[in-house]
Amino acid sequence: MKPFPLCALLLAYGTGDAVSAPANPRSWVALSAKTSATKYVTGAPIDLTLTAKNTHSRDAFLHFSSSQRFDVQLFKPGTTTPVYTWSATKQFQTSSGGSQLRLSPGQSQTFPVQIGDDQGALVPGKYQLRAFLTNSSGIEAKPVAIEVIAAPMQLQVALDKTKIKVGEPVSFTLTLTNTSQNAQPIQFTSGQRFDVSILNQASETVWNWAANKRFTRSISRQTLAPGESRTFQADWDGQALPDQKITPGTYTVQATSASNPRINAAPVRIEIK
Repeated sequence: MKPFPLCALLLAYGTGDAVSAPANPRSWVALSAKTSATKYVTGAPIDLTLTAKNTHSRDAFLHFSSSQRFDVQLFKPGTTTPVYTWSATKQFQTSSGGSQLRLSPGQSQTFPVQIGDDQGALVPGKYQLRAFLTNSSGIEAKPVAIEVIAAPMQLQVALDKTKIKVGEPVSFTLTLTNTSQNAQPIQFTSGQRFDVSILNQASETVWNWAANKRFTRSISRQTLAPGESRTFQADWDGQALPDQKITPGTYTVQATSASNPRINAAPVRIEIK
């Protein structure tokens, strides 16, 4: 499968009207891509909806070589190398016979996609979002133009070590900083101030800091002056959630503030031996 444009990005923190990109009619099936806004703050997740519709009067059959149905990539204008590819951190099942999707005349199939900063936060600027189906004909959607703007608040997570043994504990330091020139209010809807998760290569959460904790239900507000920071500490005992398992491999640390709106830290990779 040839790599094609369209990818993930960090979406919605900002506001904006929904954007729908009509499909490029290369076959009986037309693909469209719709995002919730045109501007997004660095590090914030976004929701993207892809819709494949049979525009012909006969049944349409889409053939796939694996369980993957689509891909999304993000490009800087005028470039041909994606800065983000949705499938890069995903795993898909393959079969010798492949699989197919049948769409009757006028029938649609939607694919919800959440795009985030799992491959690193994007720098502020303009981007082109491109999506396509991973079937044999590689049906493409019309590109969608988006813009990433700098977040007034940034969250960073630091680990005391990134190479550990199975079951070995790890300590985290989260630092929330006002990087703007103005005072920034922060609102918390409970006593929780942050959260940390460990994800395996299949993007499954194998451990979560807040999983067995209780927090008060009070709303509180704080204000950070320009350049001011708040620091939080968390520890992982190296154990997994009850229905998960820790085995040797590469894992991803995802940290977020518990504020409204949430602020995500850039993901950190760890190696477990």
